Amino acid sequence: MTRSTRISICSTLALGSLLLATACSDSTSPSGTKGMLVTRLTDAPFPTDQVKSVDVYVVRVDARQSDVTDADANTALDDQSSAASGWKTVATPNKSFDLLSLQNGIAAALGQASLPAGTYSGFRLVIDQSKSSATLKDGTVLNGGSTPGIKFPSAGESGIKILLADPVKIVANTETDLLVDFNVGQSFVLRGTTIEQNGLLFKPVISASVTNLALTNSNVRLANATDGALDLLRGGSALPGASDVTFGTSSACNSVNTTTPSLAIVPTGATTPLPGFSPTLTAGHPFTFVAYPGAGSAIQFATIEQAVPVSGQQGLRVFNATSMTTAFDVYVTAPGAPLGSATVSNVAAGTASASTVNVPAGSSQIRLTATGSTTVLLDAGTQTFGAGENTMLIVAPPAANTTALRLFLVAGC
Repeated sequence: MTRSTRISICSTLALGSLLLATACSDSTSPSGTKGMLVTRLTDAPFPTDQVKSVDVYVVRVDARQSDVTDADANTALDDQSSAASGWKTVATPNKSFDLLSLQNGIAAALGQASLPAGTYSGFRLVIDQSKSSATLKDGTVLNGGSTPGIKFPSAGESGIKILLADPVKIVANTETDLLVDFNVGQSFVLRGTTIEQNGLLFKPVISASVTNLALTNSNVRLANATDGALDLLRGGSALPGASDVTFGTSSACNSVNTTTPSLAIVPTGATTPLPGFSPTLTAGHPFTFVAYPGAGSAIQFATIEQAVPVSGQQGLRVFNATSMTTAFDVYVTAPGAPLGSATVSNVAAGTASASTVNVPAGSSQIRLTATGSTTVLLDAGTQTFGAGENTMLIVAPPAANTTALRLFLVAGC
């Protein structure tokens, strides 16, 4: 299954006095080190004292992984051709926005969409110029057909390249925010000495800044190998889908800040954090927290990264949640096939296999033995692995008053 992430797109105006000056700063871009290239068209200031509103009709926002030129952005505007050209529509507001009202930190939401994980270098804003206009304070409306009016490049829809300081990185299960700056002061230029006599020329300058949570956050989930239900809390409140996590199950994946995660694990219904849980996280990396039985009634915790597998295969990592002195080997084979060589070897109590191994996607049989032995201790039967996914196999101790080992699988975030 293809992992995807949400992208939230906004439109804003950050022009100060709306003079021909600067666009929005790049302080929220992934690297924060690249400047923004702006082509100045004229030294004439935008006549804010005469204009009441600048209304631009936004049809949609498109993204694609390869970079685009200005010409690319204005071609293949119909949906069928857009798909063939690699464009993916990420917002479809189909409405008019008054750009002069989007100042001082105010942003209008354009929409959101799921995108396959990857790097996107090309973005465009598609506007309908026939529905866009500027209204003067005396009530005069300037558009593509009025005199004076606005000279648009075409009479209908137009695709405008959005300038990026850096490509936009989409990470699975992580939200990325694209803040679009439609620079009014540079996009609408005086054609002559006065707006009343000569109107405006439309030369769009649109840039964007990116807030990418993959640079600050990590995706995490809780897997429970104990016989009591647990909650995963952040800041004292249970994370979504992380309440009443019972044995053999896992919570939903959640994105948390790696610097100040403020995480705790408590028994369901309790508020006092269990001791010993203090995870160290790395931004952009997925982790699974495994709760498992310790000495007596204590609960221990392990923080395990589940890495992205080789393309077309399933990634597998094994965690031994028992306290047995014997380590385990795990065999992943075609259903009914001989054991052959161990897929994962010598996983001791309270530890995870050293790294993620790659196994074929599709149906496989999973069997567990003591290290160095071919006697099967536990046969998990046939399991189905998906290409491009990662899974953790957790070997759990027997339930109370029983002797049989238990085993369950946890999908990575």
